[in-house]
Amino acid sequence: MAVVGLGSMGSFVCCELARRGLRAVGLDRFSPPHDRGSHSGGTRVFRIAYAEHPSYVPLARHAGVLWDQYAMAAGVPLLHRCGMLSVGDPDSALIAGTRKSAEEHDLDTTTYTPQEIRRLFPAIHPAEDHIGIFEPAAGWIDVDAAIQAARRISELAGATLLDDCPALNILRRDGHFEIITPSKAIAAEQVVVTAGAWCGQLLSGLGLPLRVVRKIVLWVNPLEPDQFTPRVLPIFAFAERFFYGFPAVCGPDVKLAVHWEPGQTVADPTLPVDPPTMEEASPVLELAAKYLPALAGPLPSALARVTQLKTCLYTMSPDEHFIVDRHPEWENLVFAAGFSGHGFKFAPAIGQAVADMISLGETSLPVDFLRAGSRFTA
Repeated sequence: MAVVGLGSMGSFVCCELARRGLRAVGLDRFSPPHDRGSHSGGTRVFRIAYAEHPSYVPLARHAGVLWDQYAMAAGVPLLHRCGMLSVGDPDSALIAGTRKSAEEHDLDTTTYTPQEIRRLFPAIHPAEDHIGIFEPAAGWIDVDAAIQAARRISELAGATLLDDCPALNILRRDGHFEIITPSKAIAAEQVVVTAGAWCGQLLSGLGLPLRVVRKIVLWVNPLEPDQFTPRVLPIFAFAERFFYGFPAVCGPDVKLAVHWEPGQTVADPTLPVDPPTMEEASPVLELAAKYLPALAGPLPSALARVTQLKTCLYTMSPDEHFIVDRHPEWENLVFAAGFSGHGFKFAPAIGQAVADMISLGETSLPVDFLRAGSRFTA
């Protein structure tokens, strides 16, 4: 079995296959973890009260269990549960969607008034007509530690991992596949494609409507550090453009980003992407000045408190839901793509589901709603 792409999803697919005693080879264009995919930036949000759709909730719950199991197996913490506070208008997509998921699945959440938010979390200044929803089971994932743990467990279980080995093409031969790389062809009876921004190229025959988008994240040195420690501040998200961030969990700086914004389309992810600029940081800092005034203050002085800027690549599906499916003509090829910037938290669950599909033919995990089906037909 071959796994093409060893980033967020592929590293866990390879791990699941190897742990089942199956002979697995994984290859990646780079050497994960790296900054050329969707997993760059060090941390990712884990949440269960899922604003995007209630159907994600059972999968998120299962992923939480798997994160704990992987942490035990690796001997390092991966998922840190510090809670998450979502703030916004009650009718906004973030708040209404979070409420709907929490109510349908009877999740543990607490709703706060603006006054309660300011008292409990002094760094956050909501508008008077906003509310907050706190989810104690949410937290943050250490991305690099997670991918390194999956890779280490994969190799200990017998998998072969080939870094800096890009897949240029996948060909169907008599009874098997050939994965063409710059140095050799790798033969495999079954193939999993989890190549992130390169899925569209490798699966071009399927015409998947995937778009690669360049996004930026930034880190800010807070004006009032005591208000931004994990002891007093959870992960936070605001309904306006899904502006979100982390307390100072990996050093003194606070990580910020905007999830709902167009981003710059990347025609060819193989080419270097444009480096982030301070001009691109300004809209994020404007939201910070509005909702987190003690973080960096107003522009333009807030720019001086930015300590780091990075890019990552989202691979977007048209409806922004994941695509997990089997090739319609080649039953021995399974793919997972289009994670649209919110997939990392599900990585071990997707890894398990895809490993089931390729090794058992089907999975009992709730991923049917993610199949391509007729989602993208005209």
